[in-house]
Amino acid sequence: MLGAAAAPALAVDPTPAAPYERVINEAIESAIDDLVPQLRRLAAFAPALEVDVRAIDSAPGKAADTDSPRLTIGIDRSVGESSQASVASQILDSALLQAARRKLTQFEIVEISPPVVARLQYVLGGKLSRVDVASRGMYRVDLMLTDIKTSHVVAQSSVRFQAQGVDTTPLGSAVTP
Repeated sequence: MLGAAAAPALAVDPTPAAPYERVINEAIESAIDDLVPQLRRLAAFAPALEVDVRAIDSAPGKAADTDSPRLTIGIDRSVGESSQASVASQILDSALLQAARRKLTQFEIVEISPPVVARLQYVLGGKLSRVDVASRGMYRVDLMLTDIKTSHVVAQSSVRFQAQGVDTTPLGSAVTP
């Protein structure tokens, strides 16, 4: 009898993920939505966005026009205020990769790694930072899309959000022998 009473308490209060993960995901979604109008103004992105519209109108499973190569965007790993990875920056990285693949389907979205660097045209990077130390729980996600050839930022967006318990503690320790 006691075991049966304890089980519902666990089901009512599950905490498998950090409580701020959903808020960071929503901030990333909003930031990418803010990037899209900026991308449409760039000549390099205009044809790709038109192809995407045709792909949406096509029947499910039917391939879009693949005569022109897709632009490749690399997702850079984010860092926090300490310039080191944290649990929160890893959540941001995962959310950014997933959201970019879902919302920017006309582009090839890849994680930056040595084998893919040579074929990247653009890098999409994110940064998570506390807005003000005095304002507890207020953070900002900044996204920047940079042209690899020119090193110019071609699109950027910032989204503020409030969340409690964001873990910005650097991962691991910088201990060297």
